[in-house]
Amino acid sequence: MSTLYRDYRPQNFSEVFGQNHIKITLQNEISAEQMAQAYLFCGPRAVGKTTLARVLAKALNCTNRKNKESEPCNKCPNCLSITQGSNLDVIEIDAASNTGVDNVRENIIAFSRVAPNNTKFKVFIIDEVHMLSISAFNALLKIIEEPPTYVVFILCTTEIQKVPTTIISRCQRFDFKRISISDVVKKLNLIASAEKITVDQEVLESVARRSGGHLRDAESLLGQIFSLGDKTISLEQAELVMPHYNSSEAIDLIESLSRKDASKAIILINNLVDSGANLKNFNAEIINLLRKIMLNKLNPSLAANLGLDLGENLELKLNAVEANLDWPQLLSFTKKFLESYSDNRNNLITQLPLELVVMELCLLNQSNTVQNDLKGRVEPIPTLKNSFKQNPINNNSANESSAPAKKMTLVSIKNNQNNTPLLNKSDINLDHISVMEKWPEFLVKIKKYNHSLSFVLQNCQPKEISNGNISLVFKYKFHQDRINDPNIRGIVENTLAEVYGAIISFNSLIDDNLELKKDDDIEESFTSSSITPSPITTEKLEISEESPSSPTSSLMGDLLKNFGGQVIN
Repeated sequence: MSTLYRDYRPQNFSEVFGQNHIKITLQNEISAEQMAQAYLFCGPRAVGKTTLARVLAKALNCTNRKNKESEPCNKCPNCLSITQGSNLDVIEIDAASNTGVDNVRENIIAFSRVAPNNTKFKVFIIDEVHMLSISAFNALLKIIEEPPTYVVFILCTTEIQKVPTTIISRCQRFDFKRISISDVVKKLNLIASAEKITVDQEVLESVARRSGGHLRDAESLLGQIFSLGDKTISLEQAELVMPHYNSSEAIDLIESLSRKDASKAIILINNLVDSGANLKNFNAEIINLLRKIMLNKLNPSLAANLGLDLGENLELKLNAVEANLDWPQLLSFTKKFLESYSDNRNNLITQLPLELVVMELCLLNQSNTVQNDLKGRVEPIPTLKNSFKQNPINNNSANESSAPAKKMTLVSIKNNQNNTPLLNKSDINLDHISVMEKWPEFLVKIKKYNHSLSFVLQNCQPKEISNGNISLVFKYKFHQDRINDPNIRGIVENTLAEVYGAIISFNSLIDDNLELKKDDDIEESFTSSSITPSPITTEKLEISEESPSSPTSSLMGDLLKNFGGQVIN
């Protein structure tokens, strides 16, 4: 039965597509009559190893080939018999079926001792040579090392790592590569022209991409498409045999992501689901395209050398998308789609993982960009949320004072109430008396931003300000820990700057012998301060109406004084 890959098998070097680095070397050796006696052809399947071995055997034994030439004539008896597979001096052996040492002795060693009948060279083509046993390799080793002058060995393998190094070292090694998409398309065009069938270029490119660089696979798939029986085959007709490859849709999705168009991307994904596309394969195609874009950006020759070309139409479309992508986007896109592809969980909605990736890349990144811009313009405002987690007693009061706290920005730190510029840290030095004069004002102002913090600071003793630094002495360790919280520290330093008109930092100390003020003294200091008390500053705690001498009342009073808060009946 006729098949395309056998009917259109190359019969000379010029018909072999791809592998130019190997063809040129072999042709030069033939022209110069400097042939090796053992060759090792290794590489992926269906890339022309056995075909090129036959062409080489034909060129060596062609009777019409002239000096300084390398192409076989394909007309002499030797060429015709080799093409038909009936030449007794060109022996093809399938090592997968003849793995034992006895087969090597009988089929190779014994035959190699007999001179060729009608040809110049006796050629042994051993396919899948890696399947030979160790003893068979050992038997083959000696004859390859010192063969008769009329014998040429051509070993072919897809798994070079299984071939002993002793065999490799005695051969001239050639590494075959997968055939590029453009070369596959050229070969398919030749076949279509010979068969007098018109095929859309998109169909040929899709067949070439689906073959993955394996020419025999592409020719087999093209034969299936030809079986439709029409003389003109469109992409719609070809998809009856060949599933849609979705490369164009994958490029459209990447373009939508580059423009942050989440809506269009999600519509595209759902249209694919409605058409019955395999989203796992679609995800893999997106990853392949992103990899190609990254390699193109790194070095344009990399993608071509690795056989990642897509065909003319898709290459032009992908190049336009590539121009709008930068490295951070590419890396982010690739990582997210890799995570989505690796997610093996059964999803209730099949398209949901891809939709989440789209929304995260388009919407979340955009939100982060806006937040980063704002962070660069405005200093972060100290929030009260974290501080209330440590001191939940006074949540009600905190809610009342949260609105003024949100108004504290960098502007209030740079200027005091009289709009005079703040002094540098090195310019502010105040003795203890000067500090205490404004200390009640400080306690009132900080109460606006954190109600309970005012009570904590009433239980400390401020010292003089030296070089813009003030020492706050506490009696209790938990008060010191509270004031050193990063969120609380920001509020304290901002309020110090507002009251004393300078950028002031503080450090906290512990003194177990510190004498704290009584409640009456604190109230008196608030009343005698030079500022006008606000409704918030005159607010008093509502404690239980128990007798002042009651132990419960005394204990509760101490707790409220130290931590701040209200007793709610």
